[in-house]
Amino acid sequence: MITDTVEYDDEDYRPISTLAVLSLVAGCSSVLALINQILWVVPLLAVSLSIAAIRDTSTQGSQKSGRGIALIGLALSVGFGVQSFAVFSGNTLIDRSRARETVSRWHRVIRAGDWDMAYGFCAPGIVPLDEAHLEGGNHDEHHHDEVDSRKLSEIKVLQEMPAIRALAACNRMMFSSIEEDNQQFPGALRVTVEVGECTQHSEDSLPLVVEIWLNHKTQKEPQLGRGTAGLQMVERWQVIRVDPSE
Repeated sequence: MITDTVEYDDEDYRPISTLAVLSLVAGCSSVLALINQILWVVPLLAVSLSIAAIRDTSTQGSQKSGRGIALIGLALSVGFGVQSFAVFSGNTLIDRSRARETVSRWHRVIRAGDWDMAYGFCAPGIVPLDEAHLEGGNHDEHHHDEVDSRKLSEIKVLQEMPAIRALAACNRMMFSSIEEDNQQFPGALRVTVEVGECTQHSEDSLPLVVEIWLNHKTQKEPQLGRGTAGLQMVERWQVIRVDPSE
C-alpha cells in the first residue's frame, strides 16, 4: 500500500489582514453617502482604512494577505464618494437656479400688480393670521365667502409689508446670495436681494436689502394636455417668509 504524503509549508500561509476586510466592508457601506451629506464621513473612513490595509499588506516581509481586497474597498469608497459629491453638487446648483427663477417671477408679478398671483406664490402662514383676520368680514357668512374674505385680508396685509413694498417699488433687483438656512428654516433656501438702487421708491423708509426664504416640495398633480390622463410629479416652490435684511 502506497501512501502519499503531502507536506504543508507553514511559511506559505498568510492570514488575511483585518484592516483589508474592514476596508471592504466600509467601501460597500460608502453607498450610504448618496442618502445624506452627513454620511460623507463613511467613504472618508473607508479610504483611510483602505490605505492602512494596503500598507499593512504591502510592506516588505509582511505576513498578511488581502491587498486585493483593500484595493477593492478603496475603489468602492472613492467611487461612491465622488458620485455622492457630484449628485449633491448638481442638486444644489439646480435648486439655487430654480430659487432664483422663482424669486424673479414673483418680483415680476408684484411689479405688475397681480396680487392674486403674487399671493399664490406664498405658503400658508406667511401673513400673520391674527393681523389679517382683523381685516376680515362677518364670520357668520358661508364658509366660501369667509375663505375669500380671509384671502383678500391677507393680500392686503401682504401689500403693506415693508419688504413687499420695496420689491414693488424696485424695477430691477440684484441677487446678493442664495444659501441654505438650516437654523431658522431647515431645508429652506434664503435668497438675499438688493433693492437699494431703485429710483421709484416713494418712501425713504423702505428697506434696501430684502431676504426671501423659499421651500420646495414634490407633489402629484393631474397631467395637462389633450388625451392625457393620470398623475405626474411636479416640484412646487413657495415663499415661506420675506423680511427686510437686518
